[in-house]
Parts: sequence; C-alpha cells; structure tokens
Amino acid sequence: MEFPKQFKDMIYQLLQEPTLDNFREFLQCETGEHNAIDFKQEWIEKDKLAKLMLALANYGGGIVVFGVHENEDKTFSCDGLPELQAKEVISSWVKSYISSNLKYEVYDYSYQSSEYEVLIGKQFQILVIEDTPEFLPFISRKESTNIKQAAIYIRRGTSDEQVTEEELSGILERRIKYIYPETGKPLSLQEHFEQLKVLYNSIKPTVPKLTDQENSFVAQAARALERLKLQLASGYGGYEYVKNPLYPEESYEEFVSTLIEKKKRKIERVLDLR
Repeated sequence: MEFPKQFKDMIYQLLQEPTLDNFREFLQCETGEHNAIDFKQEWIEKDKLAKLMLALANYGGGIVVFGVHENEDKTFSCDGLPELQAKEVISSWVKSYISSNLKYEVYDYSYQSSEYEVLIGKQFQILVIEDTPEFLPFISRKESTNIKQAAIYIRRGTSDEQVTEEELSGILERRIKYIYPETGKPLSLQEHFEQLKVLYNSIKPTVPKLTDQENSFVAQAARALERLKLQLASGYGGYEYVKNPLYPEESYEEFVSTLIEKKKRKIERVLDLR
C-alpha cells in the first residue's frame, strides 16, 4: 500500500506493533483521508464494508479506522465506538461477499487513560487489509443494495468504484509481476530462504552498548575524545559535521529489518500459512 511520505514510518510502526501508544500517534498526525486510509465514525453496512475491503485489496492494501470521522477542515473528531465488534461477527458480515484469499486483521483499542485527552474513555477499532498481489483481482461474490456481484472495485480518491479498463490492466500487471519476477518464473521456496538468509546476514544480531553509567570513566573518556576531534578539526581549518540532507531518514538496518519482515510474510504465503 502507498502512503504519504510522512505517514510511512508511523504506519510501519503501527502495523509492526499495534499498541495504544502507536495508535494514538497515528490519530494525532491528522493528515486526512487518503486512497489507502479511511476513517469511519462507526461500522458501516455489511455490503458497504465488503465493497470497501475489496476496493482496498485491489488497490494494494489499506487501513480503515472506526470511531473517527474527518471534519470539513481536515481535522478529526475522535468520538469512539459505543461498543467493539467481535472479530468473528465482522467475519460473518463479509464472508459471503469476499474471497477467503482476501487477508485482513482487526485490532481493538480501548483508552482508559491517555495524555491525548480526547481519547480518554473511548474505544476504536482498526481494519488492516493486506496487499496480496498473488490473488488479484478480488471480485465481489454476492449482489446486494450497495454492491454488485462479480464486480471489481478499487479505491479512487476516497471512494470505492468499479475499475476502468486501464485500472484493471494495472491490477493484472501487478499480479503477473508478482508471480513471474525478472527471472521469468516464480522463486522456489529454497530461493526465498536463500534471500532471507542474505538479509539476515546484512544486519548485526548485536550492537555495542556501554554497560557503565553515563558519568563513568569510560563514558567521560568517550565524550572527551569526541570533543578533541572537533577541536582539532576546527583548529586546523577542518570541517564542521552537519546532517547530510541526502542521507535517508531510514537507517540501513531499519530498511533491512523491513525487508526481512516482508520476506517472512512472502514465505508464509508460499507455504499457505496465511
């Protein structure tokens, strides 16, 4: 799923660790709705929910937050939900409309206390639709008031619409590229594991950490050495160290860690574990 740049790190953190704190920060960001992000004041009708899930799945995955609605000035009203819906109930709502290959998860959030005062005493749920290009396109399986049978929906802006010919071509192209990478054939399970091994070898399992207290002799010596380096550089016409504007916000190891999680999910799908 594609998100605005300022959202990516927070979305990744939220999905990797869906905690109350991360969800609070997600709401505080207040960037408004986006193709892959939607806000609903409450759970919507079964067929509308299924249509939204199908559209997000065909778009490339996405997130729906229930208990929040967007105001005209692009701020949020975090009203919360009167009650949390059980996951099995939600599944029963959409089961007849969507394929079992459409992967999603529902997370519950209930705030008894929070420094973000508007959340105190309120509860929310977040629906996460995974990106599973190997199963594209997702087609509606049942006719109802708000959904057509055998239709293919996609997110267009913040609405769920039937695909155009061009959009359908893009969906099918994504599936083909996923199933047949540049080698011309799908990777074998062994090849997936070899790639995962390379990724694990690209990141250190341990990092150095001073076990002494901040004011210990070792810590003081380290700080003194850094000060000496700067003084020498300054005294002999050296350079002042400033942040490189071209250096990525995400560190190398953070990027590798992201790739490892994605590769693990891919292997799970190859083994039909998800």
